Amino acid sequence: MKRIILLSLLLTSAVSLAAPLEGLKKIYLVSTTGELTQVATVEFKPNNDNIDYTVSMIDKPFENQFLSMRPFKCVMGSKQVMCHVPYPYEKKGFIKRSDLRDLSFDLLFLHKSPSEYGINMWNGIFYKLSVVGIQIEGIVSEVDMNILASPPDSLDEPFAEDEIFEADENNYVYPRVLIK
Repeated sequence: MKRIILLSLLLTSAVSLAAPLEGLKKIYLVSTTGELTQVATVEFKPNNDNIDYTVSMIDKPFENQFLSMRPFKCVMGSKQVMCHVPYPYEKKGFIKRSDLRDLSFDLLFLHKSPSEYGINMWNGIFYKLSVVGIQIEGIVSEVDMNILASPPDSLDEPFAEDEIFEADENNYVYPRVLIK
């Protein structure tokens, strides 16, 4: 009987650990006040040792903007405008529980002041993602999106670790991402 209870507890623990990386989840930008703004959905499908996933950006809350001669989907704000930047090159296309970088590349943004005309590619936002309990959380980092002007040397590392910089969360309207 004790073995059955122990086995049941172990299975329950394994299922709860896998839950953040299974099924359909919503992706939110999290404001400094804790307000959630849904920007996408992601569907996770386990595939042997990997986890395949598909991100689908949603229309609301984005507005179509034509900035610096390019179309962008932007979340308009009174303090900061956040524009999604689709990653333009091939990626591995899967993640592992210990490596969520490919998913981070689907959540690239640029930020600008509402009064600025156009965009500056050096104002890139990269959310470093990690599994925290039953959800995935991302913390804002800074990256110069000019790196995207040419394809990366390796699918394993589109942005080298030394090209991603710690950011002061107080400088961003949406310093975090939440997937649940």
